[in-house]
Amino acid sequence: MRVLIADDEPLARRGIRLRLQRFAGIEVVGECDDGASAMSAILDLKPDVVFLDVLMPRMNGFEVIRALPPERVPGIIFLTAYEQHALRAFEVHAIDFLLKPPDETRFEVAVRRAKAMLETNAKAEVTARLLRLAGDSTGMYLSRVAVRTGSRIEVVKLEDVAWISSAGDYVELHGKGHAWLLRESMNSLERRLDPAEFMRIHRSRIVRSRLITELRPIENREFVLKLIDGSQHRSSRTYADLVSRWIGLGGREGIKRR
Repeated sequence: MRVLIADDEPLARRGIRLRLQRFAGIEVVGECDDGASAMSAILDLKPDVVFLDVLMPRMNGFEVIRALPPERVPGIIFLTAYEQHALRAFEVHAIDFLLKPPDETRFEVAVRRAKAMLETNAKAEVTARLLRLAGDSTGMYLSRVAVRTGSRIEVVKLEDVAWISSAGDYVELHGKGHAWLLRESMNSLERRLDPAEFMRIHRSRIVRSRLITELRPIENREFVLKLIDGSQHRSSRTYADLVSRWIGLGGREGIKRR
């Protein structure tokens, strides 16, 4: 089994390589530290399986899959430090996912699944499922996230989220009287949200645009936005063009602007 390791963290790549040495019949054909080089290496080296980090510079793991010709998509084992990306891995039907740092038992299970896929000629079916979602641009936007609540992992539907705030290295999702803490940066999360549904109005605030019921201009092209849940959020000049464009497009029918 020819394996490619794609992760922007040198220690993570070294750890995967060392673990693979315990298995017979595996050849590591290369390592990559960003998504663009991973895509190039997949095309050049033709690996059977790629240990693919979800978050990498230049292209993330899902963008790598989407950019490849369907016939060149290898088996994928996702590497991620975040539970929500593990959920996404299941959504795109990867062979498996490994939360960093992977434990020995989970690692062995993932390798055995990859070998079984190759031995049973199931790769075509796995690839077809993978591409149905990862290859569809609309499927790249989040529809749900996995958040840790105590010892449980809770699946939160994005349709239940009204607004999002930053909280240090985390973001807080708010909706339906609940708040969920998610370990991800605002910038990273914003890239994965549907811009037709969510609008960044401040470096620390994202709102669901169709829930805006009132805009009150204050100064310097800034606004106070009121949502249907009664919450109020101040926009900043940095995102004034986005808010103004939304207003210019008519915003939400029946909205009060004063």
